[in-house]
Amino acid sequence: MKPVVHGIARRALPTVERASGTKYVRERNATDANGKTQPIGGAKKIATETARSYRGLATALKGSTSADVDGWTVAPTKKESEAKLRELQRIQAGSTLAESLINGSAFESSMVEAGRALIEAGHHGEVVSIGLNLRGRPEYSEIGRTLLGMAYHRASDPAAAWAEFERVNERELITAAAVEYYPTAIDALGAEALPLIEGSHDSGDTEQWSSKAVLRTAESAFCIDAFGHVRTLVEDRLSWDADKLDAAIAYELTRMLDWLPGGKHLQPLPTTTGKRNIGVLSYDQPGIRSRNIGDYIQTVASIGHLLRYQNLGFTGDSGLTQLFTKLRETVKAERRYSGPDAELNLVEVYRDGNVYQEIPEDTWYIAFGWYMHDIFGKSFNIPFHPNLRPILLSVFVRYPEMLTPDAIAYLKKYGPVGCRDWQSVALLRAVGVPAFFSGCLTTTVDTLFPTTDPDHRSGTLLVDWMQGGKGPKKKQTVTAIRDKSFPENLELARSWVGDYAYKYSRVLTSRLHANLPARSVGAKVEFEPKNRSDSRFGGLYGINDAEFDSIRSGILDKLAVIIPLIASGASDDTIYAKWIEITEAEMAVADEYLATAHLPDATGAEITSAVDGIERPKPTSGTADAYVSVKNGESHLVGALASSVDDHAAGSYRLWVAADALGAKQVDAIQEKLVNGTINVLEPVTAPSSGESDDLVQALLPAIFADHDRILVLPAAGEVSSDITALSETELGTSLLGAKRDVRKTRTSGLTLMRRIASAFKDDYVGALDFVFASHSHLDEDFIVFDPQIAVLNLDRLRTEGVVERVVGLLRTVGINYVDALQVAVGGRYTELDTEWNVRAHWETADSPKIVNWRGQIRHHGNMALVP
Repeated sequence: MKPVVHGIARRALPTVERASGTKYVRERNATDANGKTQPIGGAKKIATETARSYRGLATALKGSTSADVDGWTVAPTKKESEAKLRELQRIQAGSTLAESLINGSAFESSMVEAGRALIEAGHHGEVVSIGLNLRGRPEYSEIGRTLLGMAYHRASDPAAAWAEFERVNERELITAAAVEYYPTAIDALGAEALPLIEGSHDSGDTEQWSSKAVLRTAESAFCIDAFGHVRTLVEDRLSWDADKLDAAIAYELTRMLDWLPGGKHLQPLPTTTGKRNIGVLSYDQPGIRSRNIGDYIQTVASIGHLLRYQNLGFTGDSGLTQLFTKLRETVKAERRYSGPDAELNLVEVYRDGNVYQEIPEDTWYIAFGWYMHDIFGKSFNIPFHPNLRPILLSVFVRYPEMLTPDAIAYLKKYGPVGCRDWQSVALLRAVGVPAFFSGCLTTTVDTLFPTTDPDHRSGTLLVDWMQGGKGPKKKQTVTAIRDKSFPENLELARSWVGDYAYKYSRVLTSRLHANLPARSVGAKVEFEPKNRSDSRFGGLYGINDAEFDSIRSGILDKLAVIIPLIASGASDDTIYAKWIEITEAEMAVADEYLATAHLPDATGAEITSAVDGIERPKPTSGTADAYVSVKNGESHLVGALASSVDDHAAGSYRLWVAADALGAKQVDAIQEKLVNGTINVLEPVTAPSSGESDDLVQALLPAIFADHDRILVLPAAGEVSSDITALSETELGTSLLGAKRDVRKTRTSGLTLMRRIASAFKDDYVGALDFVFASHSHLDEDFIVFDPQIAVLNLDRLRTEGVVERVVGLLRTVGINYVDALQVAVGGRYTELDTEWNVRAHWETADSPKIVNWRGQIRHHGNMALVP
């Protein structure tokens, strides 16, 4: 029955169970109401009835429905069931409006509730369309703006969302949308938004906010250090009766108080006067506390590097000192050294939240692991607390967005940075931070696990392993550790590694911090992560025993130099000078890696061959040329675009489309309506394995228009309300093109985009790593991603800079689309266009748009400009 059950129950709609009145069968034989086993025929009957119910329910929803789902051998495809589920979610979200009105709520608040339900169900575009529709009607304009603000709050730059919200004056709407309105105001305006909160509090409006709105607004205020406002919001809401306040939100609000001035995290840490402090890395921070036992395993590994020195004593935090005393007895004999005769004061240091601690002066620590987990999804706490002195080793940089100018300066000051993975090396070097590959600290955890003779381990342990197999199963995410003390969690982590060292001879896992620790203590490990090209694994997946041992010995040797210097009281300058000295060889290896990395550019001969024999357009004085990008399903939109261009053109123009974009009759029909310009069809171009036609043509535009200095690019789904000849005259200087920065929340960092591209290599982890190094090697800073769907191309510069060869090579070899390939090739070498020249309706609006880009969005032609 399992194939049937999993095929139907996991891939079909979760609501089938309720709709059909049947229960999915999860065992080979079903049981009746009394728990008695029924014959297998009964199980088959139930499965068939469930499948029949699926068909009955699914045929009522949009989209094709399988006719052959029999519940026994054939299940609906994943694509079908997901499409049906999405449609059902849309219907359920839409019904929210009716239910709210039926219950007597006002129309305004009902619309907000319905819009929020649609957004949470993933129907962002529908909320935008509703918002544009309503905003064009004077009596509903503020409701429309509210819905747009809510949609853009989720997906766009805060400024785009606030541009809508700031025009809403109706208090009932603002209160209903408080969970989006006030955080957006703070994120967009900073401290200038605080009077809005004060006014709402004074008028009593905050009492009408949902508790979630209080929490989200407090989080945003926390991130700009508006701690007084945070305290007022939190304490007022916690004064409510328990039956009126959601328990989960009450927990988060109560926890937030602990991070405010006077809270427990800002209490002085126990220290001993005259002793140098050594930090032990912990994982608490505002908004989250790690549930990953792998984090604590890293800390256990770091403790081993301190306990190797037999003459080194420890004082300070009583829980940590007791743990250190216990663990000292477990240090491998071959790793022990006498070391300096000194005493260090143990201090718990939060990896991502240490700026909120009362860290004592002269506190050193090994800064390792995932940097950084953001604070409430909005900010990163780097630079670290000013009293900390980090040894940056085994660092993984998760979010390139954390590398602000201040963060970069900080890392340069305390570098070189030893990186856990090669992707982080490439990333840091791309912004000018000295970095090298160190590998992961957990390779050294065996320091605290002496080997036994004979080895009594047996059996197989499965840790987050999804590929089947026999043996005990464990998950590395352990919710209970959030309620334990730091020393207790370290003890738990040590027991996990103890299982690898003394209980199980074989470990199957998808987790890095089960793989490396188990391998460190001698277990046989099969490591298969969900994605081999994940940025966390560069240099750590597919390594042999010699490479593993090299990582381990490299970390041991470096810390064997640095920790005695720290313990003996050496000066900052002495310690960091020695750090630079002992990492010099690894820095040279990284230099060589960068120098030999190259992107898969096409050759000049290949570009010539692709356009060989075609008639290349010649420039005409006083005429603007524009290539119209036509994606699948957009051919019927070209006529509307051309007409809008013609209606506003002050001079002559020529529109160009790819050879297969339009039929001859379509071209003739469009041309008949044009007065000031023409529409023309390019001759076909060819290049092997270079993606869809439109992408290839765009990549080859500098070669096709070989005699042109510049050309415009417009989307077929565009709506023009200004003279494109003015756009064509944009001053570009030495820039490769003119384009608007991308306003989407997920497209802020070019380095993040490159990391995302590399992750898409999946099983080709070697290719992913090569791509990261090659794409980063020519950069000296991050750049803001641009949107080339509307652009002015500086064709001469694109030709001389080899951008054509690079983009075509990326299309052919890496398999990404033209938009992403152009980002890699151009980087930040572009001129930013005025925002009105490319208004993406899906993510922003404008008062006086010159071009609205409706691509991927339900079109509301003429409805973009705000109602006066």
